[in-house]
Parts: sequence; C-alpha cells; structure tokens
Amino acid sequence: MKKILLIMMTVTTALVMTACSGKTNSQTSSEDYKYSSYVYDDNAPQYYMSDNAAASETGYYYIAGAPVNNNRNSYIYYYDMVKDMTIPLCSKMDCDHRTEECEAYMSKDACLGNKIWYHNQRLYMIERTTEKDILVSYDKTMRDKKEEKTLSINGLSVNKNDNSACLTNGKLYYEISGDNQIYLCAVPIDTDGQAYIVKQYASGYYYHEVISLYPIEDKLYVNWLSGISADEYRYYTEQIDVSTDKVVIQCNMNEKYPEIASTIIYTEWCRQSRFDSDGNIYFACVGDNKYIVRKLNISTGDIKDIYSQEMQHEKDYRYVSLKNYDGKYLYIYKNVNGEALAEKSIEEKLKKYDNNIYILDTDGNVKDTVTLNGTDDTAGGNIPGEFYGGDDRCLLIVFSKYDIKGLELSEEKTALRAELIEEARKNKKGSPVVSISAILDKSQIGSGAITLEQITPE
Repeated sequence: MKKILLIMMTVTTALVMTACSGKTNSQTSSEDYKYSSYVYDDNAPQYYMSDNAAASETGYYYIAGAPVNNNRNSYIYYYDMVKDMTIPLCSKMDCDHRTEECEAYMSKDACLGNKIWYHNQRLYMIERTTEKDILVSYDKTMRDKKEEKTLSINGLSVNKNDNSACLTNGKLYYEISGDNQIYLCAVPIDTDGQAYIVKQYASGYYYHEVISLYPIEDKLYVNWLSGISADEYRYYTEQIDVSTDKVVIQCNMNEKYPEIASTIIYTEWCRQSRFDSDGNIYFACVGDNKYIVRKLNISTGDIKDIYSQEMQHEKDYRYVSLKNYDGKYLYIYKNVNGEALAEKSIEEKLKKYDNNIYILDTDGNVKDTVTLNGTDDTAGGNIPGEFYGGDDRCLLIVFSKYDIKGLELSEEKTALRAELIEEARKNKKGSPVVSISAILDKSQIGSGAITLEQITPE
C-alpha cells in the first residue's frame, strides 16, 4: 500500500494524463508499466467485471466503502496501474472522503445499484430522478456530466438487482419490472436510438421471478429463475444474439435435466452462474453431501461435474461460492462456516481457520490456491470478500475485515478505527466498517506463491 501525499492535487492530473495517453479501440497506454503489453478493447463486453467495477486502459474504476468509516456510504475510486495507487475521484483539498460532502460519494439514486461501465473514455451509470431513470455519463474525473438516454419505459423503473444490467457491443441491456413481469430492455449508447423492450419474462406463477444478464463476445446470456412456491423453482437459460436481439437457444433445465435441476442452489442460479465463449454455463449445485460446480454446453447438451468440495456441515454450501470467470480461470472462494461453529467453545470460534481462493481452469483443475487468515485473536476467522473481477491483468477484491494477514490496516487507519469504536461505544451505535482493497496479479497464477497486494486508498 502506497502512502499518498497531496492526493487531491494528483486526482485530476493522474486521470487526465491517463486520458491523454490511453487510446480506445484496442490501444493501451504507451507508458512503460507492468501491464503495458495488455491490449484493451473498448468494444468488448466486460463480462469479467462485477456490477460495481469497470476496467479501463490502465486501471480499474470501482465503487466501495471508505477504508474505515462509521457509515456504509459508497465512494468511487480509481486504481491507477501505472502509478500503482488508488485514489477517490474527489478534488477537494480538505476532504477526508468519508462523508456525503465528498465528491466521490455515490448516493443510491445517483448511481443505481452501484453499477458502472467504462466506454469511450467515459464513465456510465444509471441515475434515478423523481420523474424517470436515466443513463448518465461523466469524464474520467467524474466531471462533465451528460444525460445520455431515458431508460424508464411506460412509467416502469429500472431494476437494481445484481447482474441486471450490462454494456456490450455499444448497447446497454437492462431490466424494468411491473405488474408481476420483468422486461429485458436495450438502448444504443453510441447512436440516437431510444430504449426499447427486447423481451418479456412472466411465468404466470407470480411467486418469485429473477433474471440475470451475462454478456460475452456477441452474445447475451440470460438466466431466469421462476419460483412456483417456496419449495419449487424453474431454471431457464437463453442465448441472445446482440446484433438482432433474437433468442438463439433456450434451455429449460427442469425439462432437459430434471435430476440436476433438483440440485441447483436456487438462490445462486442468477448469482453464481458464469458463461464462456464456447456456450458453456458453469453453475453451482449441492448433491451427495458436496458443493458441486457443473459445466453444461447449452448447444450440444454435454454436461459434467468439474469441481466438488465435501461438506462437513449441512450449511457449508452457503460459505463457498463461484465468484468470477475471466475467460481463462474460474475463481471459487471458501469462507469459514460460522453456523457450524455456533455450538462450539469460544476458543473454537476464534481459531484462525483458512479462507481459500481456489483458481481453476475450465475443466475444474485447481491451478493455484490463495489462503487468507486473520491476525486478531479476539475476532472470528471468517473473512468476507466481494470479488470485483478483473481482466487478464489482475483480480480486484474488497474485503470487509480489518485483520487479514498481509493486508492489515495502516497505522493511521488503525488509529481511526479505534477512535470510531470508542465513539460508537459512547453513543451506543454500531461498530465501524472497513473496506480493504487488494489485487491479485494474474501473472503469479501457477507459481504456488501468490500474494495479494493491498491497494486501499490512503
């Protein structure tokens, strides 16, 4: 983690320099830095990034909490790979970047669902106004705001669920809902075209309907979860051609693979599933006392189990998750199951159990493992982490634990946390929250000695 001096003076300078040196249309910065050989393609969908992060020519934009805070506000940051530093997009000289007065603060309405995209050297997000939902854009420093498109259709609002919007091949796909129906919509962002409805999703059961969107190359994959009751769900997946908006392939998992459909973790069908360019879907199941990742080619019907973990406790599957796919590797994160420790002694609860990141190839072979442990003997061993994704360069992760070995808070942030704890005790409020930003350098994969680098902003 780098100590950043005069950070407010460097924000605009750093980003403007990046804007001048970085070129879109498969060009990268000419500056000599670690990933200078990486070819950035502005037209390709960023399927490898989560909703709240976006890759650019020489870095990542992402939305997260302040490193240490007494609230759960969200702020927008930029990790500059050339300078190897993270900065909040704020130019105020005296700002501590912890309040709503910070220019980097992202309110729930200003950035719906904390979803951001980067395209043609501008940042895009969905803004909710009193009249309608709109697509807006900013320059690289979060200035020069422009209203791009109206997204609301027939008075319906945009959904903010995970994986409910994506930018691919010059179009934003997103969801609106109303009257027990979900509508998949699209709007071109590089032309004057207006938003339109692509398809309607409604099962008629009106119990629980969710769809999620996964863009890759010239295809859009849609996973649809349709609940009939608390104990019965239908699972569908579709392939849509983004040039025509037509459904090319549709697969009803319950009809084609009833035994496998019965093992799908219904809460994860629209969260953990991932797709590759060959038409394979990777999805999570539970069966035979195992957490299983299965691989299905929706064109050929070929299906197989590629990875499994034995469960020591019936709820272990809640603490293991298929977090990311980057075109080459799958990333699985295994946490500590707190429910399994509920009846244990305090000594057992506070043991430093391993939290593991397993890096797999698409056949399920483990290519490397990263093990994380806590250091505070008075804190539990579980290390929650949000995987923001990453391209061929890095994997960006934000952890909400202060005592991760090798990723500890700086002395300054540790002192601030202690101050906020005392303040919370006096005011009888909740404990402070932390957000530790880290990257995994993918060139290390296969070495057996991966170390995460902390990039938490100072």
